Amino acid sequence: MNTEKSYLCPLFWQHHEEEAVLREELQRMKENGIGGFIVEARPHPDYLEENWWKDLTILLDEAKKLDMEMWIFDDGDYPSGKANGLLVKKYPELTKRYMAVQSIDALGPAKSRSVLIDAWLRPEEELLCVLAGKRIDHKDRFDGDTLIDLSDYVKNGILYWDIPEGEWRIFVIKITKNGGEEWTKDYLNPCDPEGTRAYLDLIYEEHYRHFKDEFGKTIKGFFTDEPRFGNCQGYDKNIGSDMVLPWSKTLLAELSDYGMGDMKRYLPALWFDCGEKTPDVRYAYMDTVSRRFQKYFVGQLGDWCRAHQVRLIGHVVEENGAHARLGYGSGHYFRSMDGMDTAGIDVVNNIYPGRTEGNFWTAFNNYDTTFNHWGLSKMASSSANLDAKKQGNSICEAFGAYGWSEGLKAMKWITDAMCVRGINHIVPHAFSPAKFPAPDCPPHFYARGLNPQFRAFHQWSAYTNRVCDRISGGKHIAPAAVLYHAEAEWGGKYQPFEEVVKLLMQNQIDCEVVWSDILTDREKSSMKDGMLQINSESFRVLVVPYAEYLPHGLTERLRELAEEGLPVIFLKDYPKRSYFGSEFIPRDGMLRCDEETLIPLLESLNIKDIIPLEKKEHLAYYHYRKGSIDRYFFVNEGLTDTISVQIRFHDNREACFYDPMSGELLKAEQRVFLSGEEEGREVKLLLRPYESIFVVFGENTEACVENRKMKETIGWNILGLPESGWSMESSSYDTYPAFKAVEEHTLCDLSAPDKMPDFSGTIRYRLHFDGAEAREAVLSLGEVYETAIVWLNGQKVGEAICPPYRFYLPEGSLLPGENEIVVEVINTLEKAHHENPFDRYWVQEPTGLLGPIEILWK
Repeated sequence: MNTEKSYLCPLFWQHHEEEAVLREELQRMKENGIGGFIVEARPHPDYLEENWWKDLTILLDEAKKLDMEMWIFDDGDYPSGKANGLLVKKYPELTKRYMAVQSIDALGPAKSRSVLIDAWLRPEEELLCVLAGKRIDHKDRFDGDTLIDLSDYVKNGILYWDIPEGEWRIFVIKITKNGGEEWTKDYLNPCDPEGTRAYLDLIYEEHYRHFKDEFGKTIKGFFTDEPRFGNCQGYDKNIGSDMVLPWSKTLLAELSDYGMGDMKRYLPALWFDCGEKTPDVRYAYMDTVSRRFQKYFVGQLGDWCRAHQVRLIGHVVEENGAHARLGYGSGHYFRSMDGMDTAGIDVVNNIYPGRTEGNFWTAFNNYDTTFNHWGLSKMASSSANLDAKKQGNSICEAFGAYGWSEGLKAMKWITDAMCVRGINHIVPHAFSPAKFPAPDCPPHFYARGLNPQFRAFHQWSAYTNRVCDRISGGKHIAPAAVLYHAEAEWGGKYQPFEEVVKLLMQNQIDCEVVWSDILTDREKSSMKDGMLQINSESFRVLVVPYAEYLPHGLTERLRELAEEGLPVIFLKDYPKRSYFGSEFIPRDGMLRCDEETLIPLLESLNIKDIIPLEKKEHLAYYHYRKGSIDRYFFVNEGLTDTISVQIRFHDNREACFYDPMSGELLKAEQRVFLSGEEEGREVKLLLRPYESIFVVFGENTEACVENRKMKETIGWNILGLPESGWSMESSSYDTYPAFKAVEEHTLCDLSAPDKMPDFSGTIRYRLHFDGAEAREAVLSLGEVYETAIVWLNGQKVGEAICPPYRFYLPEGSLLPGENEIVVEVINTLEKAHHENPFDRYWVQEPTGLLGPIEILWK
């Protein structure tokens, strides 16, 4: 049952290492289930020069020998868009430009007053206009009807104006290259096509010139990383904040197309509250710049790639809501993905085992867990599933910058959290051939052979490839659609879409996130048999998170869908009005409810795809259909509680389990149930923490083997192994496989200050004990930190990279006389190498085998 296809394509950092080192890293990748890699300068000292092309030639040659795919990171550093500094050197006029505002407060009435305008301009800056508006209540609020353009009153850099009665503010609005994010100040302007065209010439065309014969063959495409507006630093830069704003030469003309005439007069509303027109102005601006990013940056890159027989993959900055904002964001996630051939996200240092709500600190930020856990992966898989050109392919850059504390156990949990939300290709971050220990965003998986857990890396990669294979090449089945909130956020009060996704998933109602552009495109979305159909998916209901304002075209489309029979549910309240429109009036088929009543309402509509007979909020699932086979991927996202529950499926075919950790089809405990005229299957599910399983319908169940994974051992005999009397040896990460004796003989935390607090590597435990004559038995190791490999009487029992550390012992394994058990436990490198800034944000776990160790037998 093991798949040979790889869904793993890690970043492979380049610093101009020796040829043998480069080839060895690729060989280790291939041996461990990795089918491709992304070449990234991190940093390469001679990027785009002779040694860069030499190293790429070596990598290309080895990739061809190993039958691996090769992708090219599209800049000399991240974020993409600087062309390794060449853009600003060759085309400084194509770097980012911004619109900035300066304010001068004035009191009237006052005649014949003058104001220095040129004093606000640096030599390279350009005056766009001078406006004024009347203040309200002495605050930074303005009467939009009083906004006036004073540009014609500026003579020789001085404004001459008779100030009317009241408190006024004069707005000097200018075009500048200053005031944006320092890190990306030499980045191309993503709102204009000329900068992207120059970028293509400098990076993409140059790689094509050197390796064009391999484009579309071994070279599969380019990876673009974290492009953004970069008009300021930060994730929370909503329109209306104090910041410079992205600018393009045709921006004002496009804004005027929204029906407010000369939009220049209303520009202060981009920074300040100017009354009822403010939401409309902000929506028009964000709608315009996000579409320009979509068309002129990502769209242009994607078009070039496809014209050269390769593909564009990558991601923008999504975390903490940046996906719908300026700053680190690109304005609108789904638009920024439109030109790509896969839907991409980034899980670097922002999803942690067990953290599913609230905020927490990392080396980068105070992260919004509700979005990162519930929304991030679901957003990408929705783009992949609903945008036909992506063919269901999503990709996630994952695992980087967690520090050495992140081992295979954490990677398994993070993998499940992504895949159960539909991610089906993973870019592990990263393989680095730099001399160990390299400080750049560990962990590094091979680490020149010095990462002790790499011995078990194949377990994680095989597991991940099996999971991804079974949620690829078909279609996702979900009963609900949830509206993406970006347009609502731009102009008023809103509810993030991830809050709704969380509520649905905790009640085992799966969904896709749909966005305004695809809903209002009647060629891409339509009603069929009372359901909303987008691409190959059909939805029984559409849930709209609370939005004070929505685009006019969208509100009209929602009315159409409701009139055609789709339940459209508005959470908390209906919109106040549409942008540039009148009051929102609900139609038949539109429903309103609170969060507390949403689930009962959905259940009354009979939309649920599966029905757990008990509430299990840590149980996540993803239903995927390929041909005639239906697969339901179940994950226990809790860290402490075992999930035992009966699940009802609307499918009367015989069910079986597929265990992606072992690659086996397993027999399933099940019964037929009747509900009205419907027949289905009720399947017993047992998942311990960190466990996952597929429930499968349509598979050949004759190939199923006994289900040992979910075997209940209640009532079995228990043989407890002692805590003391063990012989113990250690092998450090840099001396393996040479072992030396350890003085300790009792199961305990070996990282205690009086024991081995700085040890990273392998501990080998050995014990002789009296057994029993057993038909079958299960070995439970209890607490292990964190990878375990087990032998019993000289025979390898198995290995585990995460809980539960349980191993099935077939008849004859456990002897009635003397037995010998050997357990090798591998911890992470955090104990020996925690000098990076990332590990200090982890609570470090113990080292070694803590137990209790039990053999349950019958």
